[in-house]
Amino acid sequence: MDPSPALHTESPHKDIPFSENVLRPAAFYGLLTGGVVLVIYLLDRFLNVPAESTFSWGFLIVAIILNRRASFGNAPGRFLFIFTVAVISFRYFLWRTFDTLIYTGPLDMIGMLLIYLAECYSLTIHFLGMFISLWPLESKPAPLPDDPSVYPSVDILIPTYTEDPEIIKLTVTAAMQIDYPRDKVNVYVLDDGSTDSRRSAPETSTAAWERYYELRRIARDLGARYLTRENNEHAKAGNINHALTKISGDLLLLLDCDHVPARDILKNTAGWFLKDPKLFLVQTPHFFINTTTVEKNIGSFSNAPGENDMFYHAIQPGMDLWNSAYFCGSAAVLRRQFLVDAGGIAGETITEDAETSLRLHNKGYNSVYIDRPMICGLSPETFGDYIVQRTRWAQGMVQIFVLNNPLFAKGLSWEQKMCYFNACFFWLFCLARFTFYLGPGLFLILGQKVYHASVAQIVAYALPHVLSVFTVMDFFYGRYRRRFFSEIYESVQALFLTPAVISAIFNPRKPKFKITPKGKTVDHEYLNPMATVFFMICLLNLIGIGFAAVKWVAYPLFRDVIFIAFVWCLYNLLLGLITLGAFWERQQLRQHHRVRSKGSVDVYFPDLDRTIPGTIHDLSLTGIGVELNDLFPALLGEDVRVEATDSYGIRHNLISRIRSRREQAGRTHMGIEFALDDRTYPDIVNFVYGDSKRWADILADRFKPVHSIRFTSRDLYHFMLRGARGSAERIAYLAKSALPTARIRLHALVLRLQAYHARMKRSESLP
Repeated sequence: MDPSPALHTESPHKDIPFSENVLRPAAFYGLLTGGVVLVIYLLDRFLNVPAESTFSWGFLIVAIILNRRASFGNAPGRFLFIFTVAVISFRYFLWRTFDTLIYTGPLDMIGMLLIYLAECYSLTIHFLGMFISLWPLESKPAPLPDDPSVYPSVDILIPTYTEDPEIIKLTVTAAMQIDYPRDKVNVYVLDDGSTDSRRSAPETSTAAWERYYELRRIARDLGARYLTRENNEHAKAGNINHALTKISGDLLLLLDCDHVPARDILKNTAGWFLKDPKLFLVQTPHFFINTTTVEKNIGSFSNAPGENDMFYHAIQPGMDLWNSAYFCGSAAVLRRQFLVDAGGIAGETITEDAETSLRLHNKGYNSVYIDRPMICGLSPETFGDYIVQRTRWAQGMVQIFVLNNPLFAKGLSWEQKMCYFNACFFWLFCLARFTFYLGPGLFLILGQKVYHASVAQIVAYALPHVLSVFTVMDFFYGRYRRRFFSEIYESVQALFLTPAVISAIFNPRKPKFKITPKGKTVDHEYLNPMATVFFMICLLNLIGIGFAAVKWVAYPLFRDVIFIAFVWCLYNLLLGLITLGAFWERQQLRQHHRVRSKGSVDVYFPDLDRTIPGTIHDLSLTGIGVELNDLFPALLGEDVRVEATDSYGIRHNLISRIRSRREQAGRTHMGIEFALDDRTYPDIVNFVYGDSKRWADILADRFKPVHSIRFTSRDLYHFMLRGARGSAERIAYLAKSALPTARIRLHALVLRLQAYHARMKRSESLP
């Protein structure tokens, strides 16, 4: 069943129409599952453990070969790879279920079942991931007709709460320059930071009134419209729904206030709504000009894929095949009438975007995902803000799972149910990860028997499965995420999300919407105090390793299990030390982030009436780094004009000034500052943020495949050093902080002892 056949004809694999003729029918999945079960049955029926080991490792070698051969990225090699790794993992699941769950006592059983359930969760996510990634689509922009009069009208909504007005000004300026007929577009600033209630409350009135006048002035000066409301009910969803009562456009483009749009965002998206009358959503990826705090703190390389890239460039295209690409809150175009008919933006959960998509997919409407970055946004700058954002996502998706379980939602195809179930179920990873952290320690320190297997069985079943999981990750997501990075990202979040997720499970209506702070600066390096919990995890596993050494000697009959727990503790310790590097907050003083860029540029020197060609090295709102193709004796402070042509053929001429200069390898490297004022501001914004090809080129550079084990080892070594540095600094800080307190307490103890001694002497002298 395909509710939207028109949507799924834009597959890049036009020569093999699998999306319609093979992937849809249930027979395909029946054959695939039946083949896996048959192979596993034959292995289990006729082979002993050594032979099982041979076949498991043989299947793994086949999977690795298929992964390394680029030609197998297409069918039928792609399905052969999936079949091979599915055999390995499903065989592990059967062995784990029927051969290792042995009752040895009530406490042992609790620990054993917790570990087993965590593994069942991981296997479920593993198989769902393979299903979603069977055949990712590359939906292309649908061209608009030649006659602009038939273009759909668009209202651009920019919700804001308490963000810096300068961030909002930047986004509104770019929105006003989007390439679309002026009579078809209106831009709205939705100010929830200056509602009537906030302007009336004594604790917020001053800031709210100042913000009210400032944003009204920005909107008026730029030609946008300003909207506020009486109160802040239902947070961002309520803010947008209030605007829905004031607008009348055919479509609405939603932008977070820090998501600066490119000029072509409507030209690349609006045409889909003319092509498919049942379309409710065109979602585009979120591109961030700065790295997440985790990547920044661990010192990840600037050209490495970001944390969000795997979702926006691998998972969403995979979900697009199943008509399940969902609304991500910003950088999305929606059909206004469908949204109004559905009651507006959903507000029952704090992930109002995914909940809204679920509601509209339930009604039989369609969605499409265009994998081209056409906005530029900001990631959280501190670890605390990062956790606030991830906590909202985790709690919101758990709320959807509990309150509106997609598995039982009417109107969804079974494929859509699987996709939405995966999106919700994924966020329980924190519970599984927390269990894996504690499992080996429970066995080694407390003596609980939680995993019953020999080393030979581990080699035959568990190790091939673990390696096959890494192979699958590399096959599906290798371009978008470096090896081992998922382990770091999940580990960083797990311990902090666990209580939030448990709370949402038992009280799904309790979580409240919290905005993610953006645009913060960090004036010095420091270790975030949240690292303390990971010190405890590292200490737990370090103690477990010590117990392993003792028990190895004391209990020779249990050496197989002791060895397994020892390796597990060692892995957790390694992961904990690497993760500690993420808590080292690095200095960030720039208000406007500088991003590596490329392209040709001409620098005109008015005093000499001479133009020198060069290339762009990096770029920000305040300036540009260029490399001139010749040695040139420019003077610091000299006025120049930067001239460049963007991918749309627009020529930019920006008055600038030289701020730095150096010569290297026959070229002149210059740091040039833009003359930024009210008059030049729109042109500079257009040049820096208006060309989406700039962001696409950056992503193309990030997504170059890296298969080098040496590179992965260098990454891990680099992160280990940062973690060790963070650990040493934290210990030194705690020691330094504790020393004055210890001195005071020691002095107080001495005074008490002296007083006690004096009282004793007086009592002895009494008759």
